[in-house]
Amino acid sequence: MSSPLFVGSPFLYAYFSHRSAHPVAWRAVLLVLLLALLAPDARAWGPHPRITDAALETLGPTNALAQALGPQLPRLNQHCWMGDLRRMLTTSAGERFYADDYLLFPALPRHLDHICPEVTNTYAPHFLRAVQALRTETPRNAVRWIGSLLHFVEDTGSPPHASMIRGDAHSKMENWVDAAQIQLGGYRPQRLGDDDARALDGFLRRMDGLIAFSKMRGDRALPLVRAGDRAAVEPLVLECALETSRVVADLLHTLGMLAAPPDAAPAPGATLSGIISAPTAAGLETVPAKIMLAGTLFSTLAEPDGSYTFRELPAGEHRLVVVRPGCKTLSTQVRLASAARVTLDLALAAASTSGNLLRHGDFMADWIRPGTPDGWTQQRPPGKRAGWESETVPVKSGSSYRLVVRWHPANPEPQADLLVRWRTDRDSKPTESEALPSGTGERTMIAPADAKFAELFLRCAGPPQSVFSEVALVAEKP
Repeated sequence: MSSPLFVGSPFLYAYFSHRSAHPVAWRAVLLVLLLALLAPDARAWGPHPRITDAALETLGPTNALAQALGPQLPRLNQHCWMGDLRRMLTTSAGERFYADDYLLFPALPRHLDHICPEVTNTYAPHFLRAVQALRTETPRNAVRWIGSLLHFVEDTGSPPHASMIRGDAHSKMENWVDAAQIQLGGYRPQRLGDDDARALDGFLRRMDGLIAFSKMRGDRALPLVRAGDRAAVEPLVLECALETSRVVADLLHTLGMLAAPPDAAPAPGATLSGIISAPTAAGLETVPAKIMLAGTLFSTLAEPDGSYTFRELPAGEHRLVVVRPGCKTLSTQVRLASAARVTLDLALAAASTSGNLLRHGDFMADWIRPGTPDGWTQQRPPGKRAGWESETVPVKSGSSYRLVVRWHPANPEPQADLLVRWRTDRDSKPTESEALPSGTGERTMIAPADAKFAELFLRCAGPPQSVFSEVALVAEKP
């Protein structure tokens, strides 16, 4: 009998429940569950969008994926950057959302390195999650999940990623390429398998081949990069980009076929849809609500009009958890019958501190890793106090913000405190505010010059929900 975590995805349950004969697949299972978080390299594989576009050009308008995604399909050339946007509120294809909503989920609860060998641990979970999204979510959501998968595939094809090269040589090698030359001509994408299991196995084997292909060229290119011989490096990097694009073409073609199997009968799952109404937080009015089914792999973001839709959900009793900036976390039960079509409109209440910019300020959602609040990352900086870092929120330099905290009545850590970290960009060294000590309720502060982002850092050793009942950062009216 399947675990609730894998409800609605029997192959995914089987995949994670039994040792695969494929070594990369089994490493993925073990390391995703056991490895500590490793920060990805900050350098970017320059031709991501062109690699994606060249693959898309091989599909044609009648391809199954094009039919499934419609006008959302071209947005892959922006969503393929998803993996580099972790923990960030991002604008992609003109829409604002948190990239982590398409990077972290119960089968892959931590960010992993994008360089071999650790990047291999992203393949199976993201492949299966992309298939699930195609079958159960709107095209807008499905294309974002596929974008996350493409990012890890395309990073793997970058020669320094395959060859495990870091530093200055990494950045030069993966950007010494003329993206305009990434053209696949008459390439015809290959189907990697006829069903979920065979397609996953075919995909993993295709990735093994891509790693070997790009590693050989990365190893050859390294001394040439160090010698500054760009003219000799560029053809090697172009070969990798072309092969990566062919792999992406095969993957997209396969995903399309899995989304709409030619002779498959309609699934007996239930459809759940509705409209979400909610107050907003200043500056985050267009950030959609996130809807999760606790104890399963199902999640989605609402559409710009506030509507949400799930298809092919398993019958039974489900707990819906909904978060949005400026709102209290909503938790409600819904019962679904097989093949039923259920409409459930949801009204979110304002956060206890009105205008809270944080989605997870009340620590009530733990869909990704039960017992650990979503939206908070534990940090143990060398030589400093450990704590929990929030998602980033956009701020305006020179503007006034109010930091508010409600301490847990049974707070076991009287030495705990919290502060705001201001950043000029995602990877910049933060400027830290004065800490708000235990027992203090709030403080108003001004965002420093050039600050564009802020995050809260809760300095406590244990789970934050045992120390804090709620934390908030609110933009003060001018």
